[in-house]
Parts: sequence; C-alpha cells; structure tokens
Amino acid sequence: MEILGSFLELGKIILAPIIEYYNHYRGADEHLKNLKRKRDDLECKKSDIELEMRAELVPGKKPKREVKSWLQKVETINEEIQKIEQEAIRGKYLSRMHFGRVACEKILEVTELIDQSCGFGDCLVIGPPVRNGDELPTRALVGESTAKRTLEKIWEHLLDEDFRIIGVYGMGGIGKTTVMKEINNRLLKERYEFNSVIWVTVSKAFNVIKLQNDIACHLNLENELSKFKDETTRAGKLYAELKKRKRYVLILDDMWKAFPLEIVGIPEPTSANGCKLVLTTRDVNVCNGMNCVNIKMELLSIKESRDLFLKTVGCDVSNIPKDVVEGVVKECAHLPLAIITVAGSLKNVVDISEWRNTLNELKTPVKGLEHVDVVFQKLQLSYKRLNNKKLQRCLLFCALYPEDYEIYRDNLIVHLIDEGVIKSMSKRQAMLDKGHTMLNKLENA
Repeated sequence: MEILGSFLELGKIILAPIIEYYNHYRGADEHLKNLKRKRDDLECKKSDIELEMRAELVPGKKPKREVKSWLQKVETINEEIQKIEQEAIRGKYLSRMHFGRVACEKILEVTELIDQSCGFGDCLVIGPPVRNGDELPTRALVGESTAKRTLEKIWEHLLDEDFRIIGVYGMGGIGKTTVMKEINNRLLKERYEFNSVIWVTVSKAFNVIKLQNDIACHLNLENELSKFKDETTRAGKLYAELKKRKRYVLILDDMWKAFPLEIVGIPEPTSANGCKLVLTTRDVNVCNGMNCVNIKMELLSIKESRDLFLKTVGCDVSNIPKDVVEGVVKECAHLPLAIITVAGSLKNVVDISEWRNTLNELKTPVKGLEHVDVVFQKLQLSYKRLNNKKLQRCLLFCALYPEDYEIYRDNLIVHLIDEGVIKSMSKRQAMLDKGHTMLNKLENA
C-alpha cells in the first residue's frame, strides 16, 4: 500500500504540469474565441458609426478628430487581432498559453474602444465655424427717448423666456430697421444670452427660395442647398441644420405678409431650443398672422422731430419765421425718414421764399398719392427738388431694380449710357466720369 501511495504521489507530480498545460491550452482557446466575439462587436460599432457619419458628411463638413482617431485605432487593432489568429493557427502546441495572454490583453483594448465610441455624442462631424452673425452699420438712434424705449422693450422681450416670436410694427420710415440693427449688434456683443444672430431682409416680393438661400448663407449651407430645386426638400435640409443649433435669434426685416415657418424650414422657437424669431413689418396683421407678441414703433415726439430737423438742416434758421419752420416739421408727420429727407432738401437754404414754397408743396396733396403712405408723399418733394431731369431719370432707373438689390455703379452707368440718360461722348472714360458725377450728386441729395 505504501508503494502504491508513493506511485500515486509520483503520478500527481508528473501529471501536474501536463494537466496545468492542458487547462492553459483550453483557456487560451476560450480567450481567442472571446476575442473574436469582441472583435465582431467592435466591427458592428464601426459600421454603425461609418454609416451615420456618411449621412452627416455634407460638403464643408468633416469627421471630428476624435472620431477619425478612433476609426484609425480600430483599423490598427483589427490588423493586430488578425495577426494573432494567424500565428495561433501556425504556432506550436506549447505556445498556446502565450497567445491566450495576448488575447486577454486585446480583449481589454477592444472593450475600451467600444466604450470610447459611446462618448461621441449626437454629432460625429463638424463644419466650418458657424457665423455668430455680422455687425451691421447703423447711424445713431433718431429720437433718443422714443427709439430707446422701443429698443429696450424689444430687448426685454428677447430675454424673457415667455416670448418666442416678437413682431415690431410701425409706419414706413419710422426707424424699425435702425432699431433692429442696434439690437443685432448688441446681441453680438452680449453673446452669453444667444449663440448666434441671423439677419435676413425679406422685402415685399416674398420668395421662399430666396429666403431659404439667405438663411442658408449664414449657416454655410448654400452650396448644399443649391443642389435642390424643390422647396419642400430644401425646407427639410434647412430645418435639419437649424434644429442642430441652439439659442439663435433669427431677425426677419421688412416682412409684408405672414407665412407658415415650416414652408421655409424654420423650426418653431421653443423654450427647449432657446431660439427667438423677431420680425419687422408695417402691418400689424402680419404680426398677428405670425402669432407674435407685438411691439409698436412709436412716432417721434414734437421735440424730437424738431431737434432732428434742425440738426439735419445744418444752418441757422433764425431768419426764417418760426411758424414756417414749425409748419414744415409738422408736415413731416413725426417720421424720421420724412424729416431727414425734407430737411436734407433744405440744407443750407436761408431764403424765406424757398422755405414758404416748400411748406406749400408739403401741404398740397399730390395728385394720385392721396391714399399712399404719408412718407412717400414727403419723399416726392425731395425728388422734385433735385431740379435736374437727368438726375430724376437716374433715380427712376434705379427703381427698376428689385427691392434690396445691390446696384453696382459701373453697371448702372453703362445702362444709363445705353438709355441715353448720359449723352454719347468721344471718349468712353468721359462718359463714365459723367456717370459717377451724377451718382455722387444723387447720393448727396
């Protein structure tokens, strides 16, 4: 029995390394199988990310650096795993333990890569830096107290979470655009409230495609949007891009009619996205149609009107009868544009007769304009006071261009030459010089 026991103990000693090696061999196989399963999980994750990234990669955008780096790491580790598998097949029996340990290490690396992919967020690509907005040139506010009251009221509504769509309405020439330019510039300076500002001039001839293009230009999306002609498809693209952005202010200046936001592709401003829509219009019904909270742009006070008028005239009017001066100011109807225009036509004029004549013309209803906005009646006086048929024709020619169209001087002068507004001369340069001289006079007026 003692001999038998000795043989058993000896057998255990001899077999122990073999059994241990067998266990390691089986363990190595399990590790390799686990590695393959993990590698398959990683490949699925990689395919999903590449598919999602391709859907987001519109022109002008590129993968995030962390995503690009992750994909490169996945390629590298796939090559390493493939090498491990090939060496395991070709390797000797006694080397299986080594491959088991390597497989365990790679399993940990693959698991770490899978975990990393969960932290990429909703967007896998980035585009060019989003324009925060453009500072707009503007003059000093006309009518300090009245204009500033309106400006501060608009500002309060912008900061109030209860108001999402704000409508600013008032007569033509009352200063709505000037006030909104000040708002635009203030928003850009105080960016802690909003991320970006988008300014678009809508104008009378409402056009969905043009409005979409103007908004897309601020989002660096114009090239992508130009591929599509259908308004609905374009609206979908614009909607998707705007929806990604948070806390922007969209300013639609000079609206003449209401429209559903969805036909353009503008998401509804909500407390969730933190966005605001501000529009300016002459018609309060447009505000109502857009479901706005309305802010009325008030007329200038009597004192503000008189101060602005005298500042613009720029000369001593003490020799002009007070009732004549006050009468001219009154006929401008407290409208900044009318005041600036009429006062500009009287700039440095000290002849009493000319002042009286201007007052009579302002008081006389213009035939055919009885039912037109008062500011246009006052503007006609400025047109008549050009006292130059060619300058008047030049101004009327400009009116043939679409509203808000950018008119280039050289192109305009060529048209004026073709139409005979500028007479033919022996040298082309002389005609161009004549054209620029006319335009300078028109701008000065």
